[in-house]
Amino acid sequence: MEYLGVMPCAKRSPVKRGNRLRARILWPLLLWLLLACVIGTGCTTQQIICSPSDFTGCVVDEIVISGNEELSDDEILNKIATSETGTLLEGIPIFGAVDALTIQYERLDRFVLERDLLRVERLYRSRGYYDVVVRAGRVRRIDGHQVNGSDVATARLLVEILVEEGPPVLIAGTRVQWKDWDATRVADADAGAAAENAKSELALGATFREDSYEATRRKIQSALTDLGFAYAQVEANADVDIVTHKATITFRVELGPRCTFGTIELLGLGPLPEWQIRPALGIRAGEGYSTEKLRSAESALAELGVLGSIAIEPLLTKQGPLATTIPIRVRVQPAALGAVRLGGGLEIGDQVAVRGVASWQHKNATRALDRFALEARPRLVVFPWRLSTLFSDTPFPVPEIALRVQYSLPFPFDPKTSLFVQSQASIGLVTNTDPPRRLTPATEIKGEYLLEHRQGAERRFFDSRFVTSLSHNLSFSSPFSYQFDKPLADDSGSLLLSMLQLDLLLDLRRDENDKWDAQRPVSGVFANVSLQVAGIFLGGDADDVKVKPELRFLAPIARGVVLAGRVSMGFLFTQNYGFLLDETISEDDVVSTGDNRSFRERVNREVQILEKRGLFAGGPNSNRGYGFNQIAPHRTLNNGGIALGDSPDAVGGRTAWEGSVEVRFPIVSPLGGVAFVDAADVTRGIGEIRFDHPHLSAGLGIRYETAVGPLRVDLGYKIPYLQQAGVEDPTACPSGGLAQGAPACEFIQDEVATDPFALSIAIGNAF
Repeated sequence: MEYLGVMPCAKRSPVKRGNRLRARILWPLLLWLLLACVIGTGCTTQQIICSPSDFTGCVVDEIVISGNEELSDDEILNKIATSETGTLLEGIPIFGAVDALTIQYERLDRFVLERDLLRVERLYRSRGYYDVVVRAGRVRRIDGHQVNGSDVATARLLVEILVEEGPPVLIAGTRVQWKDWDATRVADADAGAAAENAKSELALGATFREDSYEATRRKIQSALTDLGFAYAQVEANADVDIVTHKATITFRVELGPRCTFGTIELLGLGPLPEWQIRPALGIRAGEGYSTEKLRSAESALAELGVLGSIAIEPLLTKQGPLATTIPIRVRVQPAALGAVRLGGGLEIGDQVAVRGVASWQHKNATRALDRFALEARPRLVVFPWRLSTLFSDTPFPVPEIALRVQYSLPFPFDPKTSLFVQSQASIGLVTNTDPPRRLTPATEIKGEYLLEHRQGAERRFFDSRFVTSLSHNLSFSSPFSYQFDKPLADDSGSLLLSMLQLDLLLDLRRDENDKWDAQRPVSGVFANVSLQVAGIFLGGDADDVKVKPELRFLAPIARGVVLAGRVSMGFLFTQNYGFLLDETISEDDVVSTGDNRSFRERVNREVQILEKRGLFAGGPNSNRGYGFNQIAPHRTLNNGGIALGDSPDAVGGRTAWEGSVEVRFPIVSPLGGVAFVDAADVTRGIGEIRFDHPHLSAGLGIRYETAVGPLRVDLGYKIPYLQQAGVEDPTACPSGGLAQGAPACEFIQDEVATDPFALSIAIGNAF
């Protein structure tokens, strides 16, 4: 019979027990000795072998380049094998010593250095400098010791590279020679014009650069193949006179016949529907051949988001007579169609919260390229803590959760048009309620039940550079109190909003390779206009029209350095609310009960609608010196009853403007930095624009590149006297309001007290 259980322990040997005791003592001792070695002496695991005669094998500590004007130091250092020794932690106490254990020393090799000098000369010649001379000026020690001493093992070297650029070679002339075409071929006259236009990229008198020379050759060939000449070939020849420093460039073109598309073969679709994929190509048999159409077809397939690899191949004739009907072979491989995502994080800013996310998505739910997604976002808010009041009071835990369902369907036989439906249910704090500095018995924690629904259609044009969408949105909210033992001081009732929304988006941003890229752009412009019409003929509790235009730009100003800017406006034209708040209303008028109860209810109702429909500024994607939605008119009374001048609630305005400028620069890959200046203002009146209230903030940020975009951390500081021009403290209502016996102030305040700085953490660029 067998028994399953815990076996009795054998008696421990005294020898083994002694070994364990010694191990417990020796291992911590060894670790402490290693740490002392690192901190005290900066010892290293690498043995330095250094020749005292020519410094071969010595550590290269610094490389200095002089005489270079056409190429920057970074451009040269990135092309040579000899490099500097150094790390991010070098020179930092303790950390620098620890870093010595893992540092990879860069050593001097005379033969490698000679080849590096040849590489630099070749790089300069590719830029048009044929008389360049590059030499190693000096290799010397910079650690303060003598060569003939026994300390040669610790030698640190400075390598100086001297560049004599000389005059550049300039372009004296360009021409196009045709092998099989002349001006009498009137039917193909567009080919001659296209080649001449592409050739004009090389300007007379400009420096002759091999990259521009080759790019122009490819551009001429692409211009011809775009016109249907599938077999067009362009050869380039540069005649360089090194005495006069002039270059004459000739492009020899073999045009071939004009062609059309033949049969289009799709391979490797697997479970994906061909009746949706084929129309996405945008090309049909019998149309004029064009490589531009092939590039657009590849982009259109990639935008479907269901393909892992795409290869489009024109089957050109290899031998014999050239066929003018070109078959196209499209090979694809489906990507993973289903995905599950789990994640979480800690939020410390305007609020302190722990958040999570769980979602499931399928990109081909019913084999029609339709997408179905479920998402849950739980959140626990430590109320009322925020960055400036951490651990200041015993908090009240506030649970929140949002559940979302999304479905989108490409329009049959037109995948560039898609229909979408999105519904969300959530329970949480009211969005624009600023948490108080401290909890008191009178503090009210107001939440809301929120149901939102959106349905509409979206259409993409010009390879998704221009996108337009039209949707109908519904929103239903009902307030409640998280403190179930007390009723709401301001129960304005439920709110229903119904609106039509039209969005127009133009995205012309490009990356460093001059390709369309919205995730990591370095140049181009982005424009967006959003138009909303609420109520009127759509029902609901709010009748208004909201217009929000926005323009962004990016421009490279140095290697890896990008200047980015953004300007936006907002106008809310209200019809059945907001006008009562334009009047001068004192706190006494709202606090009073009895005969003024109906007046108080009207005021609170307008506040409730404006909190949903009003305009706001401030936050990670707005003015980064402020918290989320902190730039806006505020009410100084919490729910119309308790005076909280030090923690007012944002109401929202009817006119807004924003402007931002930032410089993005590299630090050490994958880290980057940002220096920014933001400005914004929001006012109550319609068309009321105040440029003397810029709410100017400046700050610095860090960017860390990830697969989904840069992870960013920004710290913004509000500049004194530039929140309201010439005013040190623009706060309109005394801190504490009626709660501290101060005179009654106006119920709606344009300026309120906020923290002098704001910290924001997010994914993706601010704009």
